[in-house]
Amino acid sequence: MFLNVLFIILLIIIILYICLYNDDVYYIEDFLSDEEYNYINNYFKNINNLKSEKFRLIKPIFDENIDNIFYSEKYINKIKNVINENIKKSDFPIEFRIYPEGSSGMKCHKDTLLYEIPQYEMVYTIENESDSYTNWYSYFGWNNKIYTKPNSLIIVKAQGNIHCVSPINKGFRKILKLIYTQTNNYNRNYINEMKRFK
Repeated sequence: MFLNVLFIILLIIIILYICLYNDDVYYIEDFLSDEEYNYINNYFKNINNLKSEKFRLIKPIFDENIDNIFYSEKYINKIKNVINENIKKSDFPIEFRIYPEGSSGMKCHKDTLLYEIPQYEMVYTIENESDSYTNWYSYFGWNNKIYTKPNSLIIVKAQGNIHCVSPINKGFRKILKLIYTQTNNYNRNYINEMKRFK
């Protein structure tokens, strides 16, 4: 009898935990239209003057057309429907990244809080010709692994799930990192991150 009661209590706790602590990682394939994807893909074929951060190359992108695609009402609403949060365009620039062959990937981490309310960070895959996978850990500790396809978007809430990217032994990976925010009030981490582009 005691064991039955204990089992029921544990089951209730687990159910409540699942309901209250949903993972804050989302993956969307075929995010942009074919026309928009082709524009993005062609635009980034000839980008140069990238800054090296040892394991990757980066460059902030200040292009009105690209901003208008990703921060359009259409795509903000599409993301809102997935994460069930009220978000808007961030002033943090869109960041182009290349992870070349031999890159160590990204160590497991939680995204740094840049605003007073956690922002949502998006990785849009332009090309992925690598053997690299994105991993994230659920709040139960389960390891999830996914190969991010071109024209896909992965969404991670800052200070949410621990995630990482495996090393690139062959090929390369081209992505855009975008930030959508719930507030315009940023913190010192935001300022420090902006210094990376100098």
